[in-house]
Amino acid sequence: MKTMTFALLGLVMLAGSAAAQVPGGPTPNCNVTPAQIQENKRVALQFFAPGVDRLALADPTYIQHNPAFVKGAREAGLNDYDYFKSRFGGPPAARGGGGGGRQGGTPPPAGNPTDIVLAECDLVTVVHLNYVQDPTAPPGTFYARSSFDTFRVRNGKLVEHWDGAVINAPAAGRGRGGQ
Repeated sequence: MKTMTFALLGLVMLAGSAAAQVPGGPTPNCNVTPAQIQENKRVALQFFAPGVDRLALADPTYIQHNPAFVKGAREAGLNDYDYFKSRFGGPPAARGGGGGGRQGGTPPPAGNPTDIVLAECDLVTVVHLNYVQDPTAPPGTFYARSSFDTFRVRNGKLVEHWDGAVINAPAAGRGRGGQ
């Protein structure tokens, strides 16, 4: 009986030791308050607000994981932050396109939420409801689809970004250079 008790005690200690080595969330040892999580959500949502100065939201250490933006940055010889500045810097009217998950389509029906915001530690995911033209139906026929943007937010700044973007093949009849 004594041997079994020590064996069980050893298993409990081993399990406790293993559990202590598993990170507690998206960032090991991340301790944020509920107020900080709310502030992180506010910063991430601000990126999508019309007329906002997105450049003011990004930290110079910004890391991009969107493959199309990463490719564009490398082709332009820029780091992630400088490419972010080239795409989102300056007054909103001068920026052109880009800027997140709410592009194109029609506005959602009244009363439907367009964003779901989830946050844990320093990560904030914004799930967008988009309405997209159905390419197999007459013009004006839209369907709902979801997209997401995940940001790492530190000290009130966006420091990292992920989304579901892909690098698309060139349109039919167009070469690699877009001719």
